[in-house]
Amino acid sequence: MHKSTEILGVSKSILLALAVAMAAPSFAASVKGTSPAGNEVDVEITSTPALKYPRRAERLGVEGYVVVGFDLSAEGELIDLRVIESEPRLMFDKSALKFVEGMNFSVPQEDGKKILTRDIKFSVQFQLQ
Repeated sequence: MHKSTEILGVSKSILLALAVAMAAPSFAASVKGTSPAGNEVDVEITSTPALKYPRRAERLGVEGYVVVGFDLSAEGELIDLRVIESEPRLMFDKSALKFVEGMNFSVPQEDGKKILTRDIKFSVQFQLQ
């Protein structure tokens, strides 16, 4: 192997590592849900964990997204966390579910009481940069 080929290989590895390290989800400060009364409510996202890019997707240079659905209890716990849609199918599902599980939300209130919020949808984008 020539030195220039070795250097090029190392450079590509470093660039890929940097791209993965900088991969960040695209998210809003809040998401929409439905109150028990049927009203649309805002659910604030108070914190998010680091998004882990799946190694296989990284190695193959694949990008995609996952739309996750869930309900939020009055205590702020996720209920019925599920994948609604993903592209490519199954490539990012597990990583997206772990990401959303690690999020914290501000529970909406109606009449001064925290409420169960249903039908929340959140899209997690996976992009190499």
